[in-house]
Amino acid sequence: MRAAVLRDRRFAVEQLPTPVPGPGEVLVKVRACGICGSDLHFFRHAHALVEQARKLGAPTEELERGLRTGLVLGHEFVGEIVAFGPGAGKGAFAVGDRVCSMPFVLRGAAPVLIGSSPEALGAYAEHMLLSEALLVKVDPSVPDEAAALTEPLGIAIHAVNKAALQGSDVAVVVGCGPIGLAITAVLKMRGVRHIVATDLSPRRRELAQTMGATLVLDGAAQPGAVAQAAALAGGAGLVIFENTGAHGMLSRLVLEAPPKSRLVVSGIAPGEESFHQMVAVLKELQFSFIVYYTPEEFASALEAIAERRFDWRPLVTGITGLDGVEAAFKALDDPEVHAKILIDPQRPGGLRPPG
Repeated sequence: MRAAVLRDRRFAVEQLPTPVPGPGEVLVKVRACGICGSDLHFFRHAHALVEQARKLGAPTEELERGLRTGLVLGHEFVGEIVAFGPGAGKGAFAVGDRVCSMPFVLRGAAPVLIGSSPEALGAYAEHMLLSEALLVKVDPSVPDEAAALTEPLGIAIHAVNKAALQGSDVAVVVGCGPIGLAITAVLKMRGVRHIVATDLSPRRRELAQTMGATLVLDGAAQPGAVAQAAALAGGAGLVIFENTGAHGMLSRLVLEAPPKSRLVVSGIAPGEESFHQMVAVLKELQFSFIVYYTPEEFASALEAIAERRFDWRPLVTGITGLDGVEAAFKALDDPEVHAKILIDPQRPGGLRPPG
């Protein structure tokens, strides 16, 4: 099979053996896969991330081996079942079914993150292995492009659930990349009256308005989004979603947030971050740091897509075959052009508009 293999900050399309499903596993043909912000972050900073993990005492051997021998990334996907391993295929799934899955495979005592080692290939490939126990069937009415957004929408649902929004709360979405835009859409689905979105990019602000923001602001504007949202709140609760991972952003938000605010953090800053703890204590700020989602939240994301409560089309700004993966990564450096690029491993060619 063909796959886009990452080595030393370069992608090469190579022929790899098609994997063979083991007990409880299924082989799927990848139909679409999104390029995630974490993929971009890993592409740019892989060796620094490994070094940081090593200093923190985390095991890094598998990841280091993968960087040497090659990794196949990709964890936002939809696939079509083509074969079952021993013990699989006796339940709700059949060959030809389209499926999504949380981005793990069950190996031994612990789940393994897809795309994190040569033994858990991601979806930047024509085929991949999944664990049948984690599969969710995709309704025939859902396009591949939409189903591939289940994973980032699941993160957005998890973030909004963590916020524990009350009826009068005002939301501030800081950073309108794909996760910030998905959070904006979920807030709209939940009926939040005031959704203030801020970003440095005019194009991202435009997308935020399309996804449901009621007020969009330049990230460099003064007064800033938090101050304007606090004025809208008029004493009601304020929930701030930090999605940028920009150095110093958390410290800035601690200073700007009104007392009793809740901060939900999805952005991952490089290296250590700090803020004035006394300020956070005196304001009684509440923090939630989020990653992934529950199985129920993942399933509800696909349900929202199938029921057309989530308008996915504005998010998808480009599609590429495996041959265009590296060019797509470079194109995503410009927020004025692209939000989410999908990979279709079954089609040749490079980056093109959706549709």
